[in-house]
Amino acid sequence: MKKVSTFLLILMSIGSFAQESALISIEKNYNNWNWDTIYVAKNKYISLAVVPDAAGRILEYNLGDVPSLWVNPKLIGKSFGTSDEVKMNEWRNFGGYRLVPLPIENSSININGEKSKRWPPPVVIGDAPYKVSIGENSDGKKTIDVQSGVQELPVPFFFGKENRFIHPDKIDEKITYARSLYIEPNSSLVFINHTLKNVGDKAIKKGLMISSQHVSWSDSKLQDGHNFSAFIPFSKSLKLPSGEQFEITATPQQRWNYIDRNRFKLDKNNPEHVKKYFNKGTNWKGEVAPGIYEVEYDYNAMAGLHIISSKSWICYVNKITNTAFVKIMEPYDYTKEYDHGINMAIFCSGLETGYIETEVKTPLYTLQPKESFSYKEIHGAAKIESAPVLDVNQTGIITKKLQYHKDTKTVEGAYGVFIEGTAILSIKDDQGKVFSEIVLENVHPLKELKLHQKIATLKPVKSISLIVKDSKSVNHVLDTF
Repeated sequence: MKKVSTFLLILMSIGSFAQESALISIEKNYNNWNWDTIYVAKNKYISLAVVPDAAGRILEYNLGDVPSLWVNPKLIGKSFGTSDEVKMNEWRNFGGYRLVPLPIENSSININGEKSKRWPPPVVIGDAPYKVSIGENSDGKKTIDVQSGVQELPVPFFFGKENRFIHPDKIDEKITYARSLYIEPNSSLVFINHTLKNVGDKAIKKGLMISSQHVSWSDSKLQDGHNFSAFIPFSKSLKLPSGEQFEITATPQQRWNYIDRNRFKLDKNNPEHVKKYFNKGTNWKGEVAPGIYEVEYDYNAMAGLHIISSKSWICYVNKITNTAFVKIMEPYDYTKEYDHGINMAIFCSGLETGYIETEVKTPLYTLQPKESFSYKEIHGAAKIESAPVLDVNQTGIITKKLQYHKDTKTVEGAYGVFIEGTAILSIKDDQGKVFSEIVLENVHPLKELKLHQKIATLKPVKSISLIVKDSKSVNHVLDTF
């Protein structure tokens, strides 16, 4: 019996290893993108693609055949060098999932030799090719690992009046960025670990803005951005440094000027033009559910929403397919400093074909030479019945919270799930003991869960939990009433 048990354990270990290994592959010309080497993580629910020549960016994160990420059609198959001599119109924005070192305001040098902001952001860490490899973490999970080159700061600034680049007299900072990610066989979750390291000889204060550029229309001719939204939780007790609840990063006049110069001519004497375009944008929907702010995409509202996320998530939703893509990040830390005082932002871009961007901002860390900081994220995707998104956890998405109607003894709720398994209602009595478990149905990320269940019981009900039991019989709590 001992030999048989040992043999079975070996077989299970081999099977698990084979399953993990099969999740990651190296593909040539994946999606006909014309890049030779692309690292792909895939299971029966999601596919994810990392492109070394596109600055190690993730350019695909799909749930089934629904993409979450926008890819710049003009830069498919291209790669660029490490020179930071780039002008404003030379941003190599491949799209997808990217990063910018913070604070942006001290990344360059101006004509007076002072630290200043530059756009495009630093090239080595943002646009240049990365080293990518397949690794293994301490839990035995196969990983896709990316590593940037050394980014020197400040970077040159192009002074248009004299048609020349202004170079810094000295390099004050040297940093490198690394990312490691893995997926699991039976879920839509992506586990990501970011590391920023000080490889220079001086202490620095640094953070990261990590953002996803999302698909924002079903057809380029329609520009139907109202079907593509981002949701963010907020608390009225969390205010920006200005004392405001949130801010839109463009004024009505700036919006008017941008449309007039880049889209079509506007007339201040035309009441329809003034009503429609002399505003901050009608896409900033505001509080669409208690403590939930929504932003719809608008191609003609190139601006951002700055707000502090009160919970550790932000969510992008394709309302046409009822597909939600979520980022779960580290909680807002009241004791730490954040760039502009925010941990998250939503941005509507009018560049190229346009995209809506969900941005996560880490705290700013003081790093001594050779020191680094790490920051963890978990991404998840699921089909949902409808928006808005009310809450998120590592099990799934809540679009209608669990409710128990005493008169009809009925439980209701609506969800998206990240984990394949069996949905179960666990019911506790007034002593806090589980006295009933009701098996509902099999669940997975490609199917929304709509709950309407009668509960036949004579005992008083103290609490009801909705649980997803996975293939290893591990319980994951989705919601509790």
